[in-house]
Amino acid sequence: MKEYIIEGGEKAKKRLKQYAIHGKPFVFIEPFKREINLDHVKKIIETLTPEFLFDNIDGFFVGYADEFFKGDREYNAMFKDGAIYLSPDQDNEKDLLDDIFHELAHAVEEKNKEEIYGDGRLEREFLAKRATLYHLLGDENYDLEDYENPEYNYKFDQHLYKGIGYDKLRTISSGLFYSPYAITALREYWANGFENYLLGNKNKLKELSPVLFNKINSLFEIWGTLWR
Repeated sequence: MKEYIIEGGEKAKKRLKQYAIHGKPFVFIEPFKREINLDHVKKIIETLTPEFLFDNIDGFFVGYADEFFKGDREYNAMFKDGAIYLSPDQDNEKDLLDDIFHELAHAVEEKNKEEIYGDGRLEREFLAKRATLYHLLGDENYDLEDYENPEYNYKFDQHLYKGIGYDKLRTISSGLFYSPYAITALREYWANGFENYLLGNKNKLKELSPVLFNKINSLFEIWGTLWR
C-alpha cells in the first residue's frame, strides 16, 4: 500500500506544496477535501513533541486506504508498517491533529510496550473501568467475560459503536473514560489518553485515569529531559 501511495504522491507533487514534520514527509495521493493549514499543524506538532518520537515513522501518507472502511464504519487514520496514513476527509486542523497524535501514540507504543504494559497496572485500570461500565449499562447482549478481554475485537467494537451507541456511552461512561473510543480496547485506551494528554484536558485525564496519566506523564518527563 505504501508503494501505491508513494507512486500516487509523485503525481501530486506538481499541484501540492510539500511538507515535512520533524523531517518526515507528507506524501499526497489525494489532497485534503477541506482547506487545512498545514503550517499551523506542523508548528503545533513540532512544539509539543520532540523529533525522536518520530524515529520509527517513515512519513505521512494522505489518501484513501482499504483499511479505512470496515463494515459500515469509516476510519480516518492508522499507523501501519512504520507510516501514518491519513484520510483526505479531515474536518479541520483540530481533526487532523487528533488523528496524527492518536496514531503517533501507537508508534510510541510499539517501541515502549514494556514501559507501558509491563507491570500490568494499566490493564488492571482499564479492565476495572470496563467491569464498572458493564454493570452500569446492564448489558444483556454481552457477558462480563467480553468486557474482560483487553484486546481489540471487531464484533465488540461494533456493539459499542452501533449496538449501544456512542451518545449513550458518552453519557454513561463520562466518569470512567475520557471518550467512548477509549473503551474499545486497551491499546485504544492508551492512544486516546496520549492524544488527549497533548490536546485535551490534562486535569480531567488525570482525574479519570490516574495510571494512564502517570504512564504518559512519566514518559514525557523522560523525553523532556532528553529533549532539553
